[in-house]
Parts: sequence; structure tokens; C-alpha cells
Amino acid sequence: MSLTAIVLILISTFMHAGWNFFGKKSSPTLGFFFLTMIGGVVVFSPLFIIHLDLLFALNRQILVLLLCSGFFQAVYLWGLAEAYRSGDMSIAYPIARSSPLIIVGISSFFLGQQESISLQAVIGIVMIVVGCLFIPLPNFRDFKLNNYRNRTTVFAIVAAFATAGYSLVDNQATGLMRGLIGENGLPVASAGEVALVYVTLQSAFAVIWMVWFVLRTAKQRRDFLLLTKEQWRVGLLTAALMLGTYSLVILSMAFVDNVSYVVALRQFSIPLGVLFAVIGFGESLKAPKIIGVMVTFTGLIAVALG
Repeated sequence: MSLTAIVLILISTFMHAGWNFFGKKSSPTLGFFFLTMIGGVVVFSPLFIIHLDLLFALNRQILVLLLCSGFFQAVYLWGLAEAYRSGDMSIAYPIARSSPLIIVGISSFFLGQQESISLQAVIGIVMIVVGCLFIPLPNFRDFKLNNYRNRTTVFAIVAAFATAGYSLVDNQATGLMRGLIGENGLPVASAGEVALVYVTLQSAFAVIWMVWFVLRTAKQRRDFLLLTKEQWRVGLLTAALMLGTYSLVILSMAFVDNVSYVVALRQFSIPLGVLFAVIGFGESLKAPKIIGVMVTFTGLIAVALG
């Protein structure tokens, strides 16, 4: 793994933890994330002009998958907003960031893909589960169901399920897009170009779903207009970080021999996100949270490299 790839991925982890920090700090609401989605589409819209051939080549199946992905993205942002509004980022962020691997792993069993999951990955998934159980606890003696029956944990899990949903859909949709062939018999776009255009399209389709919930009533429209006036700068910054972090990940893949190393190194954003929350918001850092984050982080790397 080259130094260039390591630097790009580490920058992306700071950006990922950063946009979550800004989302929690600025206005942890669906309206704010709706603003960031619009901002992301605007900032990255030149990609549509550059890759018109790819847009015109999209078929009905890909468009349906994009619609599904946009729905899951909207649910993800709603769950994240509610989790951040209800409680600590240092609890919600690790759960929302790590739990999708558990869900995807379980889905693989139901889809008959057991052979694709190694023993190391299974052990990693168990570690993630254990780590996530530790994170919300005030202390180890409070291992009770009541400590998990709260809005922060519930909506972080909602965000995790939605992440798993759009991850499974995205894998299928981008595969179809990479297989699009032009009149010259060559692929319409490279894998990197497909990824960048896809993430922008996904944001656009998320906007379509979110508009019904954010601008449904006159009061919601007034609130969103006020939010836009007061938070548009932070919204644009958050949007650039959201889409930019994935762009750097895609770019880093050109400098590695094994993509799993990219996936593993990206998990550095979990302890980083907790650190941002502790320093920026003064959130508590007790033993169960520290150990839970460490166990979850180790489990994620085991899954990524397994």
C-alpha cells in the first residue's frame, strides 16, 4: 500500500468524521441534511456535464436502483439526524458506522453467499456486536436492556440498516453502470468515473425522497428557508466533505493492490469521530465506551481484511 493511498484515506477519514461533527453541531435535523444533499448535487453537478454519455446510457433498471438507493440514503440521514438530536455523537457515530457490516454479513447468509464469509470475518462481526453493546453503557455493571432502549441507539441502528440497504443496492447499480458499453464497443466510463457520477446521482435521488418530508407543510417550508439563510455556508461545507470523502476513497483505490486495505484503514474514522465528539462537545469518555470503540474498531479491521 503506497504512501499516497494512506494519506488520501486518512484525509477522507478526517472528512467523514468532520461532516458528522458539523451535522451534529450545526443543526442535527433532516432539514439540514436535506440542505447538504442539495449542496452536494450543486457542487458536483459539473460531473453530469462531463459525463453526459454515461447519463444518457442509464437504463430503467439502473434508474430504479438509484431510486431505491436514494430512499435508503434519505432514511440514513433521517436516522442519523434523530440519533444526533437525541444524544451523544460518541455513541451514535460508532454504532451507525460499524453496524452495517453486521447486517451485510447476515444478509450474505440469507442470500446463499456463506462461502464469501471467512472465519476471521465471523469473529470480526462478533467483536463488532460486543463492542457496540459496550459503547452506550455508563459502566460495566449497567449491562441492562434499558440502556439500549433510547432514541440515540434506536435511530443509530435505523441509520445502520439504511446504510446496509444502500450499500447492497449500490453494489448492484454500479456494477451495471460499469458494464455499459458505448457504440465503439468500449465501456462508457471507467470505474472511478462511474463511482463519482453515481454518488452525485444518489444524492439527487435522495433529495427527491427528502423533499416530501422536509417541505410538506407551509411551516416546514418557512423553517427550511430560515435554515438555508442561516446555515447555507456550513451546509455547503458539509456537502463538500460528504461527497469529497468518497471521492478520495475512490481515488485511493488506484494506488493499492488490495481494496480491502482501503476498507480497513477507513475505519480509523470511528475513534476519530469519538475524539471529535469528546473534544468538541465535551461528551463523556468512560471505560465501556473506550473499550467498546477499541473492540469495534478491531472487529471492523478483521472483517475488512478477512
